[in-house]
Amino acid sequence: MLKDIIPARHRLWWHYSGLRTLNLLLLCAVVTDITNGYDGSMLNGLQILPEWRKFFGNPTGSRLGSISNGIRYGELGALFISAPLIQRLGRRKPIAIGSAILLVGVILQTAAQNYGMFVAGRFLIGFGNTIQTTACPILISELSHPSQRTQMVGIMNSTGALGSLIAAWVTFGTASVVGSWSWRLPSALQAVSSLFQMILCIFVPESPRWLIEHNRTSEAHQILLKYHAEGDDNSSLLAFEMSEIEKTIKEEKIQSTTSWKEWIRTHANRHRLFIVVTAGFIIQWCGNAVLSNYLHLILVQIGITSNKTQLLINGGISLNSFFWGNFFSLFVNRMGRRPLWLIGMTGMCFSLIVITILTSFPAREKASSALGWSTVAMWFVFGAFYKMPAPMVNSYIAEVAPYNLRAKAFVIFGFGDALSNLFSGYVNPIGLAAIGWKYWIVWVCILVSNFIIIYFFYPETKNLSLEETSRVFERVTPDLEKTEGGEAGRESK
Repeated sequence: MLKDIIPARHRLWWHYSGLRTLNLLLLCAVVTDITNGYDGSMLNGLQILPEWRKFFGNPTGSRLGSISNGIRYGELGALFISAPLIQRLGRRKPIAIGSAILLVGVILQTAAQNYGMFVAGRFLIGFGNTIQTTACPILISELSHPSQRTQMVGIMNSTGALGSLIAAWVTFGTASVVGSWSWRLPSALQAVSSLFQMILCIFVPESPRWLIEHNRTSEAHQILLKYHAEGDDNSSLLAFEMSEIEKTIKEEKIQSTTSWKEWIRTHANRHRLFIVVTAGFIIQWCGNAVLSNYLHLILVQIGITSNKTQLLINGGISLNSFFWGNFFSLFVNRMGRRPLWLIGMTGMCFSLIVITILTSFPAREKASSALGWSTVAMWFVFGAFYKMPAPMVNSYIAEVAPYNLRAKAFVIFGFGDALSNLFSGYVNPIGLAAIGWKYWIVWVCILVSNFIIIYFFYPETKNLSLEETSRVFERVTPDLEKTEGGEAGRESK
């Protein structure tokens, strides 16, 4: 197994020049989720700002939903081209392309003169960011050192909390600015991370797996030699990685796994498809989307109406997410995937049950500071549990999908993510307004169903290479057992 091949390191990773350089270059992919986190928190902050509400005519209901979902429409549009781009151009160039499109969207959003221009800008932001977020976890999964792959993808996901934190305090700071720059400045600052990505993309190496697939084996060897083996041509890790990658890609080419129909060809791939499809919905249908996009509405309902207080709470929630996202990303390999999934869902469910009880009191009682702040405190607890599975979702998708289906897996996952957010963007403000506290009961029920799906269908992939993970699925494939006598199953134990 991979964990038996990786040589022991007696110093911290930054003492090794190849690994240090690789991790710094991979920041071009690691920071990609800053845009997502920044956008949700910024939108929360903008809804609190009187200048923004006045400029766009106090949007509510479906009009507010369209502003929130502008980015989701862009996401859906980009998913149709993301997989072909990544398969044809590699993992590195699409990141730069997505960054360029996103920057155009930021310019439109910042310069918006009306509702339509603002939504159009958000569409392009979603379009460009989706190309980034499809390519980046694949690049990290295929290029990062195998001992750090899961942590690197986890940190990538936790940068969303960093973006959320930055946006929360930026909107708090610009609240005192007179005129439209109170919301235009936060919009403009959304460009910073993508500018950083565009510059760093020039220097980051390409995925060795993509290079080998395109008959550029010597280039892949040099990349792995420099960044994984620290220049040691006799490294057992180097030999193992080259052998595993070449063997897996050769087998998958024989099986013609580039077709979309491959997802339903075998029992193993149907199992993978179920996970990829459901994961996009599960991680977004936890009740988190209500808080991340409509905090202003929630706080008004529980009696907290001060703009300054709402902005401070938005900043506090973002700080809470940033801390727990980074904390749990360090424990993915220690705890395993299933415990993080299951404990996270359980914790969120019980948190929402308490929130449901607290918000069920009559309006006059909810206006009391004790009850309102108790509800806010439970949102912080909920946020901590949400960050248990969130940092490892992209890593898990990369592990579940075989090489030639990996780009398609992230497209399918992206569709689930976008559709769930699109639904939430329109339904959440309507549900909150129509049935108030009872709306939380819906999310409690959804969390229970999420737990059941994960418990029965999501396998553990802890401490396995990307190639070894495929055997977790293949060992239960009837066709494989018949043709190979169950050898794959015995090898993976």
